[in-house]
Amino acid sequence: MTILKNFAKKQNGYYEENDVKNVFSHIGRMIYQPKKAKFIIGGSKISINIDEVGGAIPTAEPFRIMLHLNKACGNSLEIYPASFMEKIFQKIFSFKNLKVKNKYVFKGNEKLTELLAKEKSFLTQLQKQNIYIRIPKENTSKIILTPTHGIENELQLAAFIDLLKTVEAKIKAENDSRNY
Repeated sequence: MTILKNFAKKQNGYYEENDVKNVFSHIGRMIYQPKKAKFIIGGSKISINIDEVGGAIPTAEPFRIMLHLNKACGNSLEIYPASFMEKIFQKIFSFKNLKVKNKYVFKGNEKLTELLAKEKSFLTQLQKQNIYIRIPKENTSKIILTPTHGIENELQLAAFIDLLKTVEAKIKAENDSRNY
């Protein structure tokens, strides 16, 4: 992936790709090649992982772009495209930890989702993408962004990282309000 390699190089980061592995099965040849990059942007450690699959196997693992926090934030978060039913349920029922804003569902820590749902620049950038953002409950020291259709170019990758940096800033603001 030249986009990932070029971006890591511009950021003075690290890029690695394993050798291409060919596997022959009853449905045809499968090509498998794991790739990863790591770099620091604005003091934040970013890592990108992909296990690229090609050939006869029609599925592939998506990119995982991770921003690693300095310490566990203790907040869980999910931001994902809203389904039609979720939009209807939000209008009928009100949930404290679930908000539907434009075409995305914000789920998790109430204060954090509130801060993100009010951030106009974040919402504007989010509207231009089709992505999933989450902070897993089991490891709250990383923010994971997964685009649904890969990364088209370096500008889009930079936009994804900007979204992660905004979430990181809101986590820090929310933690500062708790006087940690």
